[in-house]
Amino acid sequence: MIDANKNTDLSKTPRLWWQNRTVTITLAVLGLLAVLVFINVKIMTYETHLASGETVLLELAPVDPRGFMQGDYMTLSYALEREVLDTLDKNRTRDKTSEGYVIVALDKNNVGHFVRLADDYTPDDLATNEKALHYRLRNGSVKLATNAFFFQEGHGEAFEAAEYGQFRVNDKGEPLLANLVNEEFEVIDPNDLRKAQIDNQLN
Repeated sequence: MIDANKNTDLSKTPRLWWQNRTVTITLAVLGLLAVLVFINVKIMTYETHLASGETVLLELAPVDPRGFMQGDYMTLSYALEREVLDTLDKNRTRDKTSEGYVIVALDKNNVGHFVRLADDYTPDDLATNEKALHYRLRNGSVKLATNAFFFQEGHGEAFEAAEYGQFRVNDKGEPLLANLVNEEFEVIDPNDLRKAQIDNQLN
């Protein structure tokens, strides 16, 4: 028989050590610090990649004009992606759902032109003017790097002149998009267009 007068106040039940408020706050702070450290490491890796990577230009391929500009970014596609897919289609022995390296030859302007595909990164097998770029195949599409370039709102007009993507390639063959380049092989600076428009108005 249960004693109705017995004290059943659960608030007096001892808390487990991880339910202690101090422990909870400490764990939350440590978790936040871990996230901040991870973000800072990623930023440093990104900046090092941009600073030390070798320059390779890839020709942009036409994209659907309706999806080209999306307010503060533009959709990108590269001519090299089609060449990779065409080569894979001709070579039935390759796995079309994985990844590999596309070898490009650089011309005098550092524009990369398709040479061949490779399964592994073997820099010793490259000619002096060749670079290996890592690619992935996802849902039948080639992914060299990002397929979008973000810019400050209102600067879209300047990037309509883009003909090439400027990549920095690290010692693992990983390409990182750094800038967009015009047909004169100049990095596009939206401020240059703005200055030209102002000069035209003044004149």
